[in-house]
Amino acid sequence: MRHNNCYYCGQNGFIFRSYRFEDLAIVADIKIEKKHEGWPGIPHGGLAMTTFIELIDIAREFPAVFPYEYRFRFAGEQLKCGDVVRCIVKKGDARYFFGSFGKSLQQPYCNCRYSEGHVHEYGNEVIEILKNNMDASTPFIIPNMSNTLTNTVIPDHDQRIFYITDYTTDRTYLIYHVNGKNNFAQAPDSSVRNGVLSSLLDETMGWSTFLSVWQAGVTVELQITFYDRVYNTDNFHIIGFCDDIRGDYGKKITTAYGGVLAQRGEEIVIIALAYGRWLTLPGFKELMVQHLKHYTE
Repeated sequence: MRHNNCYYCGQNGFIFRSYRFEDLAIVADIKIEKKHEGWPGIPHGGLAMTTFIELIDIAREFPAVFPYEYRFRFAGEQLKCGDVVRCIVKKGDARYFFGSFGKSLQQPYCNCRYSEGHVHEYGNEVIEILKNNMDASTPFIIPNMSNTLTNTVIPDHDQRIFYITDYTTDRTYLIYHVNGKNNFAQAPDSSVRNGVLSSLLDETMGWSTFLSVWQAGVTVELQITFYDRVYNTDNFHIIGFCDDIRGDYGKKITTAYGGVLAQRGEEIVIIALAYGRWLTLPGFKELMVQHLKHYTE
């Protein structure tokens, strides 16, 4: 089977070694390890998102039809390295799946819903903002938290260079330029896996909000609509911008939009569009400062 020995699944899979079918569900058990972490000691949100995406792809009877959408909701238990979790994906119909990821499936760490055809409509304003902010040239270095989660060949550095187009208290734009010579995990058709793009969108959009309030945090929800494929040989851009900030000094809910845009000749092709919310927490501010200080000294 095509997932038995891919980067994420199979005997040496980065996330899980095996999966099984139980009634109308597909199930995988995962031990959260150091290699899966985002912030120190806790898993990267992309771990749950990628697990859902892989299991849905295994369970799907027919090829995916664009556009399709994943909705992730992080609102349950807290996880840490060493925890053993279970991911269960159930089929609603041929084009709809839903699932849970966590130690307890009553209040799971993350829930997911997948659907085709009926997807969120993004306004032209969001698309124009993304297209108009592709040419940023001011570098901003952050830790590469999803390094091992997204790359089959691990780079010899642990940083990611974003480019920033604005830095104000209410809207920050971050762009990650991908130059067409990549080692991102590939799907059987050689396109970059959706779990890779989801993880990179999560980081880019999240950091655009963290820099807007100068306080880091965790993902609350992320919805991503895919319109096309992108390949390791493509030049493409992952963009995020903070759109809204609410809350008091200690805790804030921040909102961001984002997208994956590929440059194909003179044409800009929209690969994916995304919307998400993050909860910033006082305890993460020091972590953020420590990480950034490490890359600026």
